[in-house]
Amino acid sequence: MRTVVGQGHDGPGEHDDRGEAATSDTLIPAPRFTAVTVRPAAPVGPPSIPAPLASPFSGPTPRQAPAPTPTPTPTPTPAPAPLPTPTPTPTRPAPRPATVEIPALTGLRAVAAVWVLVHHLSFLPVSGYAGWFEPVAPLIAAGPLGVDLFFALSGFLLARSYLDRWRGAPGPRQALGFVWARVARVWPLYAVVVVLAGLWCAARAVLGSDGVITWQGAQPGLDPLSWLRQLTMTQMWDTGGIDGVSFVLPAWSISAEWAAYLAFPLLAGGAWFLRGRPRPVLAVLAVLAATPTAGVAVLNAVEGSWGGFWAVRLAAGFTAGMLTWLVVRRVPRTRTVSRWAHRLLLLALAEVAVVVYWAATAPATATLSADARVFLAAPLMPVVIGALALTDGPVARALGTRPLRHGGRISYALYLVHFLLIEMALVAMTRIPALAPDTAAAALLVPHLVVVSVALAHLAYRFVEEPAQVWMRDRDPSRRRVSARRDVVVTRRAEATLPSGRRAVGRRGGRHAARPAAAAA
Repeated sequence: MRTVVGQGHDGPGEHDDRGEAATSDTLIPAPRFTAVTVRPAAPVGPPSIPAPLASPFSGPTPRQAPAPTPTPTPTPTPAPAPLPTPTPTPTRPAPRPATVEIPALTGLRAVAAVWVLVHHLSFLPVSGYAGWFEPVAPLIAAGPLGVDLFFALSGFLLARSYLDRWRGAPGPRQALGFVWARVARVWPLYAVVVVLAGLWCAARAVLGSDGVITWQGAQPGLDPLSWLRQLTMTQMWDTGGIDGVSFVLPAWSISAEWAAYLAFPLLAGGAWFLRGRPRPVLAVLAVLAATPTAGVAVLNAVEGSWGGFWAVRLAAGFTAGMLTWLVVRRVPRTRTVSRWAHRLLLLALAEVAVVVYWAATAPATATLSADARVFLAAPLMPVVIGALALTDGPVARALGTRPLRHGGRISYALYLVHFLLIEMALVAMTRIPALAPDTAAAALLVPHLVVVSVALAHLAYRFVEEPAQVWMRDRDPSRRRVSARRDVVVTRRAEATLPSGRRAVGRRGGRHAARPAAAAA
């Protein structure tokens, strides 16, 4: 008897590690029959019926045939019951891969992008909302800190994704795969925005008469070399300032991060060398690594020159983020740690607010201007990121909600597209009398810019960023795989929750929802 078994002990629909259905053809042996020896029995007649008597009027009585002997039926021996499938012995759970996102940090990216967006909107010639936003005006003015937060987050997330995988400086093949993954992550949408912004600047150069092609202090060039540098994300590498370098102003930080990506394989070797240092030492080093941003800001404000400040911000924030991960990776995930991390997070956020509001009190003639003072809060960025990665307190839960997580995923698109929309709005304000500055129509335009920016960022993420990333990762020259789609799009399930609604906390990142790091960083 042949039986095909279609489900094992794991339940229906389980799949093995090769991605195929866990089915097999199992032959169950037929029952074996054991021969039974039966002794012959004498003929037996019906015992209750006597033999008939001979009648005097009849002939001789015929001889009665003997009763047939019943054939003994062999007794089958039952087949042995199938042995139960052995249950695997419980072992120590395998460590979770570092290719999953931390929901709170994903939501923090949304906060940073919106912070930069609102900061840029505050420069529009519209005064109708001044009274509404006066209480938070210092926070809006400190929007450049959102870029420093992005730099630190990039260093943290990349270190988290690659340090334990590489265990030092990577080999050529690994480095090539990393660089290709970074290109797939940032370049497609960047190229689309840069081309559109360049065409917009060219149209303004042809149709305009004032020589202004972009809303920056200096104007970028439109020659072929400028286009080449823009499209290769290298326009910032030999410049001191950020004005007049990119067609769209926020692109300066993408060019800066591209330099950090290329240097990351070497930085990973140094970070791996420091991994065994005591946690307090690494924590102090993380804060000290972010301190040059504050020190150089003060120095530049005193000297009146800001040349090269962008490189200091990039190096300080990126390195501080990497060192922060070296601390976080060695801290056990316990309820006690979560509570203390939440308290540290609140303290760091309060200190950032104190510095920001203190900076707003600087008079216009002060040597240390308000714009320089806000960077004194930069050393607190690694503290905020590290504490947020270790806690599941109210702030982390709020940042980990579904809307903010989605906002974090479209934050890169929002960061790029919003400034081009602001450029168009400014042209409309100067060309259309009904939208002239400080009019009611101009005031109505501002909130619509926010809505359109978010909607356009979502569409850009959905139809440009994600598909292009999948397409490019499928063609990764460093690996031979059929498809990289699973590495980019899938496994966005929500993180585990306890019946009480709290997140499950384990020793090695049990709070994290599954999401590839290449798409999260």
